[in-house]
Amino acid sequence: MKNRLILIIVFLLLISGCAKETVTTEEDVPPIDEIEAELEAEPEETEEEIDPNKIISPLDGLRYYPEELSKRPVAVSIDNHPKARWQAGINQAEIVYEVEVEHPFTRYLCIFWAKDPKRIGPVRSARPYLIYYALEFDGIFVHVGGSQDAFTEIKRLNVADVDGLYSGALWRYYDTGKYAPHNAYTTLDSIRNEAEYYAYRTEFNFKGYLFNEKDGKLSEKFEINSAKEVNIIYNDYNTTDYIYDEEKNSYLRYKDEEEHIDELDNKQITTKNIIAIETSKTVLDNEGRLYLGTIGEGKGIYITNGESIPITWEKVSEKDRLKFYIGDKELMLNPGKTWIQVVNSLDRITLK
Repeated sequence: MKNRLILIIVFLLLISGCAKETVTTEEDVPPIDEIEAELEAEPEETEEEIDPNKIISPLDGLRYYPEELSKRPVAVSIDNHPKARWQAGINQAEIVYEVEVEHPFTRYLCIFWAKDPKRIGPVRSARPYLIYYALEFDGIFVHVGGSQDAFTEIKRLNVADVDGLYSGALWRYYDTGKYAPHNAYTTLDSIRNEAEYYAYRTEFNFKGYLFNEKDGKLSEKFEINSAKEVNIIYNDYNTTDYIYDEEKNSYLRYKDEEEHIDELDNKQITTKNIIAIETSKTVLDNEGRLYLGTIGEGKGIYITNGESIPITWEKVSEKDRLKFYIGDKELMLNPGKTWIQVVNSLDRITLK
């Protein structure tokens, strides 16, 4: 700003004939087009003012008004069968897990809290490991049916669930051209109203993640690997990719080599953080249902801002949150959305 002011004064002095030759010469004066460009330049960026009325969310590290974080989180099992794409609302989830189900498919578990998408779906059936992840944030668990093992766990763990097989809070939505079982949709208002009808408690109790105060580079503190391109191969028919967008400082998501689009606004899904964790996997029956080693500990990778670093993970019980560590210290995430990719081997992940 100071330089701009000096240029303006010099220019005005010159055109008024008041400038002395001993002070400046014609050669010292910038061309008029440069002066105009300087005047039209955008003002220097300043740090965004922090609204004192907002508080930091323990799910994504961003700031929200307290009333936006006053309701119980909702965890929704989302269909990822090719006939269910593209899904609605998941770009507004704070956290999304991608897990394998019956070969060759994967499924998403979306955790919603502060935001309220117009529509969410398609909603699909429950599996025990989806329940365990939903319980990490004391969420109301939303699904349509499930495996027998899942129903057993819902009862054993006293899960606050809303099942679309028995609830009017979910409905078949045909306007997208999808058909059953790939077109069950809902809204958060519908789910919370149903939860109130079921007399589920509205208070929540969970411990969120740790976040850096500001977005930062891993390389400022650690030795890192490049991660501007992330390729995850679940099997020959199912892949997930992320490409780092340096301009927006976030990752663009691709599913099976196509842009992963949110059905609500037709925009590509983005994320700030990607966490890959390695778990054991066993096929349980002729239907291909799986056991995933959700409880326990293992290796992982934290990916953010085009960089990655090895981590470890630990989940003590069904209701305890996944914790991530660098050495013996809990991982500090960058503020923003997080996708958690659950794989049975880190060898299935390629970083460039």
